[in-house]
Amino acid sequence: MPNDLQTKLEKYERKAAQYEKAAQQAPDGPQRAFYQGLALYCDELATKFREVMAKRSGASLAAE
Repeated sequence: MPNDLQTKLEKYERKAAQYEKAAQQAPDGPQRAFYQGLALYCDELATKFREVMAKRSGASLAAE
């Protein structure tokens, strides 16, 4: 399971970076805002995966 979480974390980090790059290249306006929103969403998902992984690693350390 931890590998699955790590894989998903990396996926969302990669997507956030791609959308941020697309936002920088997009003209001002709705298109830029759209890509910025996607980048923020993916970054938030990555943050949540990091939090879950930290909790799980903390729980496994406490069980030892």
